[in-house]
Formats: sequence, C-alpha cells, structure tokens
Amino acid sequence: MAIQGDLAQILSGMPIRVAGCNIAVSQPTIREISAYGEDVFLGGLQIFVKIDKIVAPIKEGNSRLAMLPDFQVLIAALENDTSIKETIDNLFSLILPEYSWEFAPGSINFRIGENASIIGQINPMNFENFQKTLSILFLPQRKDKEEQEFNPANSAAEEIAKKLQKGRDQRAAIQQKEKGDIGSIFANYASVIAVGLSMDINTIYNYTPFQLYDIFTRYTVKMAYDLHMKVSTTPFMDTSKMDEPKNWLESIYQ
Repeated sequence: MAIQGDLAQILSGMPIRVAGCNIAVSQPTIREISAYGEDVFLGGLQIFVKIDKIVAPIKEGNSRLAMLPDFQVLIAALENDTSIKETIDNLFSLILPEYSWEFAPGSINFRIGENASIIGQINPMNFENFQKTLSILFLPQRKDKEEQEFNPANSAAEEIAKKLQKGRDQRAAIQQKEKGDIGSIFANYASVIAVGLSMDINTIYNYTPFQLYDIFTRYTVKMAYDLHMKVSTTPFMDTSKMDEPKNWLESIYQ
C-alpha cells in the first residue's frame, strides 16, 4: 500500500495538490465529515473512485458510449440527473472549498471566484490522478490487489448506477444501508483508537481521515509486534507457527 505523493504533507492535514489538475484537495476532519454526513460523503467519493461500476450500466448496449472514457460518460449523464450533480456539488464544497466549479462537456472547470479565469480542470487525461488523490486521502490504504470498499458506499455505487438510468432520487440510495451494515466506519475507528490508546475521542474527531487510518494501522501493527515479542520472550512458548511481525517503528506504507 505504497503512498504516492509527499507523506509528510498528507499526514499534516494540509491541502494536497492533484497532479495535472492544478487544484488542491482539502482534508476535512472527521468532525466536519460527520456534520456533513458520513454515508453521503463516502457515497460521493464512490462516484469518482468507483466510476467504472457507476457508468457500466450506461455503456451497456451502447457502442458509441462504450468507446468513451468513463469520466466523459459521467459528465454527460449529469445533464439528465440533477441529484448526482447535487451530490458532487456537496462533496466539492467540503473538499474543494476554495474554488467555484462548472460542469462543461468532457470536463469540470475550476476558478477562484465566480468570474475569475479557469485555473484548474479535471478531464479524461488527468482524471486518474484525481481518483488516486481521493483514494489516498479518504479511503483506508489496503494491501496490493485488495479492493478499497465500504459496505455503505459500495451499495450506494450500485444504486447510483441504477438511478443514472432511471432518473430517480440518488440521495435516498446513498443513505440506505445494506442489511448487516457495519455501521459508522469513522466512529468504529475512533472508538478503537480512543480505548486502545486511552485518548479523548474528541481529539480523534479532529483528525483527518488519513490521520485516522494512519494511527489505526500503526496501532494494529504495534499490537501484533508486541504480542510476538511477548510470546518469544516467554519461557517454553513457541513462535515457529507465528508470522514474523512488521516492525511497528518502520514505514507502514511499503
């Protein structure tokens, strides 16, 4: 789960510039995201991070659309589904608060101020960079080839694809959870860290998602390391069947 970009900048919580787009994505805190709505936030992310799943039903059976980039198909679909556009607008207001934006044929243009010149753009050529930035900043970094998915957001992505075709209310689809849902992801992470590290949970709610995932991951690595050390230094205990733990003091992004 290698991190692309300056890890110190990302971990500091400062805005992160998206390569080739000339825009910088802000990192809201868990508290700010909670006020906005966690499921709506994660569902909005999935529109971009899981765009292939969202536009697949639109492309199906349409040879002309099948040849277009996923991003271009999504932009075209926004003309017929204002609820998807509203979700993107709300997401951008949280992660791109310094900009105004407009949806143009094949691109999203950004300005600083309503009447200023265009200074940044997301288009089919740089969209992958935008995807990667959102994934790194706001989703847990998994092992290679392990898919980054949340139950609520993944379910929403499937529903969004249906709504793009049927033109129904997408917001309700995002808010609806699967049976057996794991609940609030941020709350679960924060609760574990607060108890495990004896921290005030209010402090943790001032973390960004990346900071939350980082401390949670390092904490679990440390627990595995400490357990292995305890067993290996206990008389008559055998560690031969235990995996060698990663040193928790080393980088967790390798």
